[in-house]
Amino acid sequence: MSDTPDLKYLNRLLLEKMRVKRRPVAITYCPEGPPPGYEPVQIVACGIVREAEQGRKVYVSREHHDCWVGQYHLGWNQQADAYITEGRYLTDAQGFYTPEAAACNKRQSHSLPEGFISALAAAPLDEVPEGVPVDLLICVVDPQRAMQIAGAASVREGTFPVGELGASACSSIFAAPWRTGNSVFAIGDGGGRMHNRLDVTEMFVSIPRHHMRYVVELIENFRIDPQKMREVIMPSFAAKAREARQE
Repeated sequence: MSDTPDLKYLNRLLLEKMRVKRRPVAITYCPEGPPPGYEPVQIVACGIVREAEQGRKVYVSREHHDCWVGQYHLGWNQQADAYITEGRYLTDAQGFYTPEAAACNKRQSHSLPEGFISALAAAPLDEVPEGVPVDLLICVVDPQRAMQIAGAASVREGTFPVGELGASACSSIFAAPWRTGNSVFAIGDGGGRMHNRLDVTEMFVSIPRHHMRYVVELIENFRIDPQKMREVIMPSFAAKAREARQE
């Protein structure tokens, strides 16, 4: 794809310049089936991020998955029973959810259109086979790096990212970027965090393909002059700077 940056270069920038601790992951929406060389996995949909971090090329599909909620949010079961679509599973499994809040959660959550993809594939960003398109870059990072990576488009074209809290991780990191056409930073739900082994300092960022070049540009142009920043926004510091120049 013409708007896709060099993936190995982007991966190197993230690891060596941005110092991302966990391996960046490439996600592919697959309308016609999984790419050659990707293996099916019987896991929760969001868990493919963790699998790709470990060096595997994997996919989930209608036939290969282990989560009814993920299947629903990926557009494979939009006629799902109300037990899923109205969030009744949330109240059954978690005592703090009211039925009203659970139903509202599902109404506000993003899902891919029915039949839009037949599989969702994941691979390490620097090991995507030639010819396989990459639709999303996903990283698990600390809040500071989430601010920088998810906010890359905001400092290059002025588009603020979307923040997600409360929805299922599969909705936030796979469907929300497509639905909004925007970069997303997400805390993730309890299951999504558990299956991807996020610690208390980490969150997800999910960057659509047309924003990936902004991540490259951000890192290539990354420069902060703290003294200049204080001088231009802090009156007390500006006054001291003027006095110093006059001496």
